[in-house]
Amino acid sequence: MSEFYRFPAMARLGELTSDLQAEKVCEEAQELAEASARGSVYYEDDFEAMDVIHSAENYLRMKGHSDETLGMLQSLVIEKNRKRGYYDER
Repeated sequence: MSEFYRFPAMARLGELTSDLQAEKVCEEAQELAEASARGSVYYEDDFEAMDVIHSAENYLRMKGHSDETLGMLQSLVIEKNRKRGYYDER
C-alpha cells in the first residue's frame, strides 16, 4: 500500500483511461474556480479544492508510479516552484 496518497483509491479506477481522469481533474478545477468566484459558503471552495486533490491523486494512481517515483516528482515540482519564488522561505 502506498504511503503517498491521502485519499482511498476510487472503485473501478481501472475502467477509466488516464485521459478521462485528466479531464475529471479539469472538471473539478473548474468547480473550484466557480465556488471560489461565488465566495466561501460553508467551505464549498475548500471542499472543491480537496476534490481536485482527490482527482489528481487518482490520475497519478492510474499511472502506477512507485512511492519513490512519486516522491521524486514531488521534489521536482517543489524545486521548480522554489526557483520561481513561490515559497515563503524566510
